[in-house]
Amino acid sequence: MKIFLLLVGFVCNWAPLAPAQEMEAPIPVQYALLHKLLAFDRNLKTRVGEELVIGILYQDNFRGSLIFKEELAEVIQKAQVDKLIDLPVRYVAVALVDQIDLAEQAARNRIDIFYVAPLRAVEMKRITTVSQALKILTFTGVPAYVEAGLSAGIGTKGESPRLLINVASAKAEGVEFSALLLRLAKIVE
Repeated sequence: MKIFLLLVGFVCNWAPLAPAQEMEAPIPVQYALLHKLLAFDRNLKTRVGEELVIGILYQDNFRGSLIFKEELAEVIQKAQVDKLIDLPVRYVAVALVDQIDLAEQAARNRIDIFYVAPLRAVEMKRITTVSQALKILTFTGVPAYVEAGLSAGIGTKGESPRLLINVASAKAEGVEFSALLLRLAKIVE
């Protein structure tokens, strides 16, 4: 009985980190595949301005989300990518807190892509309402978020990364992926 209670206590103490385990692919792989994904968006250049702005949505009060943001920042810095699809690229970290007006933040920063970190107690509808209204592509490393309405994400099939596309969400965000990409990806409905 003592062992069982000790095990339950151990699991309960680690439960807050569980959402970070939802990411199946490492951050460098996610970042590289995001670059490839953008080449297959036929509407990209009509949706974005003079630069491509990627907004990293995270929660600073959730350790797994904060760690993701910090690791992604390291990957971005090491990659030293100044341009994507012939457009200058800029990254903006956006902390999702209760009082934030996501639409205002997206408009002020001219965000073209929401890169969504692992989150706790955030409905994807909060993000997709803004992304669809402002035509912002949503991307994540958490496969369940694509099933919940984000446009694209990275999962795995065996040991290999696998692109996930929610076609209905992509269309609502003004994204038109090429047929070639859709044949290669797992379509999520």
